[in-house]
Amino acid sequence: MKNKRMMLVLGLIAAILIGTFIFSLNDSNTDATEPQTTGEQSDNGDTIKIGILQTTSHPALDEITAGAIEGLAEHGYIEGENAEIMMQNGQGDQNLMNTMAQSLVEDGADLLVGIGTPASQALANATSDIPIILGAVSDPVGAGLVKSEEAPGGNITGVKDQSPVKAQLELMLTVLPDIEQIGLLYSSGEDNALAEAKRAEQAAEELGLTTVTYTASGTNELQQLVATLSQEVDAIYLPTDNTIASAFDTVVSEATRYDIPLVPTVDSMVDQGGLVTVGINQRQLGFESGRMGAEVLDGTDISSFPVYVFDEGDNIINLNQAETLGITIPEEILNDATIINE
Repeated sequence: MKNKRMMLVLGLIAAILIGTFIFSLNDSNTDATEPQTTGEQSDNGDTIKIGILQTTSHPALDEITAGAIEGLAEHGYIEGENAEIMMQNGQGDQNLMNTMAQSLVEDGADLLVGIGTPASQALANATSDIPIILGAVSDPVGAGLVKSEEAPGGNITGVKDQSPVKAQLELMLTVLPDIEQIGLLYSSGEDNALAEAKRAEQAAEELGLTTVTYTASGTNELQQLVATLSQEVDAIYLPTDNTIASAFDTVVSEATRYDIPLVPTVDSMVDQGGLVTVGINQRQLGFESGRMGAEVLDGTDISSFPVYVFDEGDNIINLNQAETLGITIPEEILNDATIINE
C-alpha cells in the first residue's frame, strides 16, 4: 500500500516538473520572437507614404520637387527614416500622368504632391479622399483644383506661383525701352499658361504695348512658331508653361538666331538663355509645398487651409545673353539684380 502511495506521489511530482519545463520553454520561445514581430508592425505603421507626381523634366520643376522633399524633411517627414517618397514623372504625357496618379493612389499614399498643373489635375481626378498638395500652380481656381484660394473646400491646397507679370514687362521695358510689339508664346493645352497669358495681355496694354499671340500644341511646333513670331515682334514673353520649358533650348536657339530677346517667367530659364525676368525662387516654392504637406499630415484641415501665394521675385539678368544680342543693361538695373553668367 505504502509502495503504491509512494509511486503515485512520484508520478505527480514528475508530471508537475514536466509541465513546468514545457511552459518555460514555450514562454522562452515567445519572448524571443515577439520583439521582431512588434518591430515590423511598428516600422510599417510609422512610415508615411508620400507620392510625388511631376509633370515633366526640366530645371524649374526639378527644383520645385527638390524643394518639396526638403520642406517635408525640415518639418519632420524624412525620406528613409519615417517617410517613403514615391516619385513619378509624366514627361508631359497627360494619359501617362493619369495612369501614374492612379498607381500612387493604389500604392497607399498618405499624401500626394502635384508638381505643375497637369500633374495636379491628374491627382485630383484620381482621388477625392487623399490630401493633395499643389507644388506651384499658376491658377488653381481656374484649373478647377480648388473652390477658392482662401477656402479650398476639398482635399486639395498648396502653393500658387503667380508670376509678377506686370513687373516682368516693366523690367523688360527698362532694359529695352524702344520695343513696341511683344510676342506671347505658350501651350494650348495648359490652363495655367492660358491664364497667365491673359494677365500678360492686360499688363502689356496698360504699358502701351501691342501683343501677337501664338500657341503650340506640342514641342515639335516650337521651332517654326518662334521663327515666325520673331519676324513680327521686338521681344517674346513666355508665360509659365511646362511644354515650352521642356524644349526651352530649342526656343532659345531659334530666338537668338533672329536676335530676339526672351523674357520668361521662371528664374532658371534666364540661366538657360532668357534675357531678364523678375523671377520667383523655384526651390522656395517647393519648400513651401513640403511645409504645407507636413502640416496636413500633422492634422491641419486641408479643406480650410488657404492656398499660399507667391507673387514677388528678384530681378534676374543674363549678361552673356545680353552681350550676344548686343543689348546694354542700364547700370541702375545691374546694381539691384541677380546676375547670371557674368
